[in-house]
Amino acid sequence: MTLPPLLDRPLDICVYGAGAIGGVLAATLTRAAGTGDLGRVTVIARGRHLDAMQRQGLRLRSPDGSHETIAVTATDDPASLPRQDVVITALKGHQIPPEADRLAALMAPHARILPVVNGVPWWYPIPDGAGGTKGVEEVDPGGVLWRTIGPERAIGSIAYLGASVPEPGLISYDIAGYLDLGRLPGQDRGDVARIAALLEGAGWMIRQTEPFQNALWTKMMSNCSLNAVSAITRTSNGLNLKSQPIRDFTAAIMEEVRAIAAAEQAEIAMATDKRLDLAGRNPEFKTSTLQDLEKGRPMEIEPIFAAAVAVGRARGVPCPNLDLATEILRQVDRSLAS
Repeated sequence: MTLPPLLDRPLDICVYGAGAIGGVLAATLTRAAGTGDLGRVTVIARGRHLDAMQRQGLRLRSPDGSHETIAVTATDDPASLPRQDVVITALKGHQIPPEADRLAALMAPHARILPVVNGVPWWYPIPDGAGGTKGVEEVDPGGVLWRTIGPERAIGSIAYLGASVPEPGLISYDIAGYLDLGRLPGQDRGDVARIAALLEGAGWMIRQTEPFQNALWTKMMSNCSLNAVSAITRTSNGLNLKSQPIRDFTAAIMEEVRAIAAAEQAEIAMATDKRLDLAGRNPEFKTSTLQDLEKGRPMEIEPIFAAAVAVGRARGVPCPNLDLATEILRQVDRSLAS
């Protein structure tokens, strides 16, 4: 499918999901709304977080310790908004498929979508066994997003920063970072360049990785190993990696993901030992999966760990250690729900 080009006017953006990462995006984009190539900015949120933003604005605590309150246009009803030029989803992977119809209705015919997620994104293609491609079932059950929105609309987006939501309406931007944007080989990059420039104009540091799967699988190597092991042990990696057997298990998962990446024509530049050494430097840091477990929230098991196993299976790459870690996490999840 050939998409219409983005319109030659400032682009309206909706941030769909204003948690930690989405909240930083919503605040910084709203602050810059109406300047340069950026038009109106709206936010989709819910519950107490939405109530707080509507009553007193979105409060942002920046890495330098400064505080700012930003008046945002926020709602829990996407149908109340005009159709958008760009939609940024800052939801967890398992939260996106139920929103497929609402997301599709929010997007103009020429619109692009930037799913900022951990794990394998729903638009990422794997062989369908019939000479074509499809999304990973563990991320997009039944292919609802693939059919309703379409992978051609998606621009790959990865966030490298630290943020949290200490209380409703407050976003703590803890570690300054950047967004990595891109597309797969052979896909048009004109819209990537335009949206990257728009985000840079709003104050973001943007990296454009080509091919995008390099950035994706580099992040996956860390997430699949460090996140999984920390949730299994319920211990930060800075402490975990002092144990040689745990370090070896973590390294084995990293090497399996490296093999999947190679099958996907992706390059992971960082050596496994170096990545492990970096992870071991901060004994206090907790991965997002461990944080979710400790707070009683659903872990992103299917979008991160199971989806990586599925890509490996589709490419004929065995990953027994990651497969084992995934099944252990599923059992942990089942035990908590019972």
